[in-house]
Amino acid sequence: MYKEYRISEIGEVVGGGTPSTSNEAYWGGDIPWITPKDLANYNSVYISKGQYSLTEEGLRSGTRILPRDTVLFTSRAPIGYVAIAQNKIATNQGFKSIICDEKKCHHLYLYYFLKSNLSYIKLFGSGATFPEISGSVMKKIKINIIADVAKQKKIASILSTYDDLIEKNNRKIAILQEMAEEIYKEWFVRFRFPGYKTAKFKDGIPERWKYRPFGEIVTCERGISYSSEEIDCEDGVNLINLKNINAYGGFRLDGTKKYNGKYKNNQVVQCGDLVMGVTDMTQDRRTVGAVALIPPFDNTCVISADLIKVVSHIDNIFIYCLCKYGYYSKFFSQFANGSNVLHLKPSSLKNQKVLIPTEELINKFVKIVKPINDTINNLNRQNDTLTQQRDLLLPRLMSGKLEVKA
Repeated sequence: MYKEYRISEIGEVVGGGTPSTSNEAYWGGDIPWITPKDLANYNSVYISKGQYSLTEEGLRSGTRILPRDTVLFTSRAPIGYVAIAQNKIATNQGFKSIICDEKKCHHLYLYYFLKSNLSYIKLFGSGATFPEISGSVMKKIKINIIADVAKQKKIASILSTYDDLIEKNNRKIAILQEMAEEIYKEWFVRFRFPGYKTAKFKDGIPERWKYRPFGEIVTCERGISYSSEEIDCEDGVNLINLKNINAYGGFRLDGTKKYNGKYKNNQVVQCGDLVMGVTDMTQDRRTVGAVALIPPFDNTCVISADLIKVVSHIDNIFIYCLCKYGYYSKFFSQFANGSNVLHLKPSSLKNQKVLIPTEELINKFVKIVKPINDTINNLNRQNDTLTQQRDLLLPRLMSGKLEVKA
């Protein structure tokens, strides 16, 4: 039933490369170019593009094209991000991708196999600065897979059913987020709010709207500094941390950890509370200054020292949209500094002015957007349940403990 192969026996292992970044002729074309950063916090099975793209000249100068259904696997910084090329794609040198021989190994089955066996694959990494799997090593790694390709496809089909539902929900979430963003920008950026045609403007802004210091409308509560021992546990309160913050804002359920240490009441957060990232492990400023609304949780939640709780007399939904869609998060992120890890002092935001509309208009906005946010929370909870069910099935199907018929 099972057969052992070296990875080179079930497909072609292909590295990537980076064309010269100083040559503008290489960049901005029609060829998607993927880096490990593009797969950070990426939950979909398939990927069609990344942050950057190449021209034909750029492709020839530093990397190669990969066909659709290539299994993309990051081999460093970090090892173990996995996705499948939805179309022709190129990668940088941080990948050892696999073009499957479909007569021996179905690409979707290999995707789930790698996801299920990441701990084993990571053992082959080496390097003084950071672990890396070389191309020669990747080719020699032995894997024990189901020999019957028809059964491989059946297993992949079962697992992909869950991912298809998750992806469908993600598309709904994206549409709802775009709706909320468009309403915010229409009302508070373009000033096409209800009644704008008869509104009076002064110095380019509607009357009764005011630029107010951020510290005048919010106070900030700092989170917990914790030790590794305090999160090395299976039971405890939920620790909301930097991994719960999506790049540039929004909440991630799967970043939550367990914490069994001490905490104060002002470090507890509940559904609807607003948090902001004050740390960024990269220089991209993706999480520092970014905001998220806490979704429903069954247990107590506290925040880590990488976050602050933002408390205001103005509705949190409006403050969230103000920061995320009104560009204030990106503005705030510029006050963070640090050579390796960026840190943002909440005190540096105190005197930064933000545009606040009338209370009446804020209330109208919240009345429209709150149901949208509630629906997003419900879809995210569905996805969390689907993910748990899929992850329970994954090792059982891969190990043969749960038998399937082709």
